[in-house]
Amino acid sequence: MTSNRRARVRVALALALLSVLAAGCSKGREPEVVRIAPDFTLSSTDGNRVRLSDYRGKVVLLDFWATWCPPCRAAIPHVVQLQNKYRADGFAVLGMNMDQNPEDLVAFLSRVAVNYPTLKTDPETLQAYGGVSSIPLTLLIDRQGKIRERYLGFDNRIAEQMERAIQALLQEKG
Repeated sequence: MTSNRRARVRVALALALLSVLAAGCSKGREPEVVRIAPDFTLSSTDGNRVRLSDYRGKVVLLDFWATWCPPCRAAIPHVVQLQNKYRADGFAVLGMNMDQNPEDLVAFLSRVAVNYPTLKTDPETLQAYGGVSSIPLTLLIDRQGKIRERYLGFDNRIAEQMERAIQALLQEKG
């Protein structure tokens, strides 16, 4: 094989690999999902037991994240701001932490102000939500407990989409 042909083959393989990676790394709003969010009872970092069903009647943002995930950490200030802005309107955030090492979470929360419950997820809850394989994963749940929006990743575009969706869900009658 000539060096010119080898170079073309390498370029073709690289392009094929990039297209596979791009397809697997897509982020943003995923197709609308309308199903009842599985209930759970999990421990929060402050020792309380939190049940999703206790939030029925509110619009709930479930944020699946971990301390080792840069986009997850980047989303936290935005999520804190959403909680501050819409809490009085019937909005609640639940942080669904996926760290394996509890000390990592404790250290992180000692440095970062979070104004919503941070829950320690378990394998059963992750499985009930379809086996969370990529984070950050954010779900918006309406007042009736239905998953209405699903976002994978975090950037400014997603932040804007998310806030518009929250506003629309808060306007719906429960």
